[in-house]
Amino acid sequence: MIRKSSRLESSGYYSSDGIPVISYKETPYRKLWTRSRAQQRPRRLAMGHPDDDTPVSSCAVLHARPARRGSGVLRLARSYIIPIFIPVLWILCEPFIRQMTGGSTPFNSLSGRGNELLEDIYGKYNELKSVLNSYEELIRKDDKAPLWGSVANYALESAGASVLCGDSSPTYKVKTWWRVSFLGLEWNFRQAVRSRVIIEGKSELNPGNCWAFAGQQGNLTVALSHPVVVTSVTLGHITKTISPTGHIPHAPKDFSVYGLESSESAGVKLGSFKYEENGSMFQNFRISVKGGVSTHVRLSVHSNWGDPTYTCLYSFKVHGRLAS
Repeated sequence: MIRKSSRLESSGYYSSDGIPVISYKETPYRKLWTRSRAQQRPRRLAMGHPDDDTPVSSCAVLHARPARRGSGVLRLARSYIIPIFIPVLWILCEPFIRQMTGGSTPFNSLSGRGNELLEDIYGKYNELKSVLNSYEELIRKDDKAPLWGSVANYALESAGASVLCGDSSPTYKVKTWWRVSFLGLEWNFRQAVRSRVIIEGKSELNPGNCWAFAGQQGNLTVALSHPVVVTSVTLGHITKTISPTGHIPHAPKDFSVYGLESSESAGVKLGSFKYEENGSMFQNFRISVKGGVSTHVRLSVHSNWGDPTYTCLYSFKVHGRLAS
């Protein structure tokens, strides 16, 4: 015995024989576009006509038609081929359109602007290339000048060189402070920087760690570690960038270099030079005069960059060829 629902029976869900029927109408429809054939599923649709009042069974099924084979090609053309084909066709036909119209098209004006930009970029490239070439030529010209870090230094204290204090200017009384503490007690002492700091060969110069002489004129005589033919000298001083005041008025300006065969002999002038205030920390000066073999070198400073009180020397190096 089929159990009936009074609510469904009142709404006409059952026939006179007690069999469930559909008492409402449905309109069949079909989904035209599907994602893929694998996802297509049959849809249950009522087979009744919209104007037909005859009830039909709910088990009637109307299967959707399979997708056409050409739908994938149309979708590919719509997504890829057409968007690519139209610009390519326009590029190919642009010269003919310009010739027929006798005027410039928007594409032509854009092409002209692109050519101007390319010419501008090419000009900038040529300018940069010429600057680089000139810089390389300058490096090749200065390649013969020895660098202080790649050639031998014969005024190096650790190699045997020394400063002749008797033949050098007296040390200016510039004091440096140093502190000693013991059992909670502290003592402050002052000590002047000795002239040997110039020939220690330090690659980094710190402000204040220099030898000073009074005034703008002074001399420094160095006994070289080996008898050499002097080819160049390197003078070092701190730059403005690391100076606490941003200026270097105590730096030497005009100076001369003399070569001595011995400590008692008269010196032979090897050249006069100028230390640039805005130059690098270590500046190399080539000797063009053939002064023979030297065992001592005298550095004679004639002026500094503005301070009349004292002049500071941080580093002095001598380069050359060993005597045969």
